[in-house]
Amino acid sequence: MASGVAIIVAVALQKTKSDGFSAAMGGGSDMTRHTPGSREAWLDAVAKYAAVIWAVACLVVAILWYH
Repeated sequence: MASGVAIIVAVALQKTKSDGFSAAMGGGSDMTRHTPGSREAWLDAVAKYAAVIWAVACLVVAILWYH
């Protein structure tokens, strides 16, 4: 599916967070990561929407398969 490929590409193109777990708990120092219009914010949105589309498509396929 194209949405699965979109997830992989969007995640692969994102910059890694060197802060690791502390960034997830609010201790990260990278405050410009999610500014509107930034490349990282755009890749985050692509990954989120592609993941939702992928999950819905998998659910529909499963329902059709077992129905």
